[in-house]
Amino acid sequence: MDLNELNKFKENLKREYDERIKDYKRRIEEELADIAASKMLELERQMGEIEKLHSKIIQERLTLFRLKAIKLGKDIINKEANALFCSIEERVKQRTEDARKEQSHYAKMLKTLIDEAVEAISDDKITVQLSREEEEIAKGLSKFYSIVFAGNSDFWGGPIVVDEKGERIVENTIKSRFGKLTPLVRQRIGEIMSPLLEEIERA
Repeated sequence: MDLNELNKFKENLKREYDERIKDYKRRIEEELADIAASKMLELERQMGEIEKLHSKIIQERLTLFRLKAIKLGKDIINKEANALFCSIEERVKQRTEDARKEQSHYAKMLKTLIDEAVEAISDDKITVQLSREEEEIAKGLSKFYSIVFAGNSDFWGGPIVVDEKGERIVENTIKSRFGKLTPLVRQRIGEIMSPLLEEIERA
């Protein structure tokens, strides 16, 4: 092989080498591009899942916060409703105590309460139990009934009537009468508070 042929061979070899290098480089770039595209798609998918999860967590927290807010609102309203009922109860008790100061009027009311209880028992021989605070007022009633006075009464005023054998008892005290009205009072309070509860539910 002469020098020219050798140089030509080298040139061909170099040209083939350069072409192969270019081909390898192209293939590597294409593979890297495919990998990059695949990674981008995977990354976008993961980001989408993360966003969905994040949105779900936020929604769950908002729902939990709303439920807590509703419960807190209801607790406040229920507390206020109970406070209102206690206020009404105390007002009735106070009015009874104030009425007791007007002895003549209170004595008439007391006799009416006793008559109602006696009529309910339908017994000729009965005993009327009154609170110690009513002793002075009830003096004029002793000619009609057998009256005993409790030393430490837990009712606001009014009679407890017992038959001769102690088997039938009619409690016609102010407190017992208020107790019978309690469901209606609470129902009315509930009706007043209902719009507030509905507003909390809608919030």
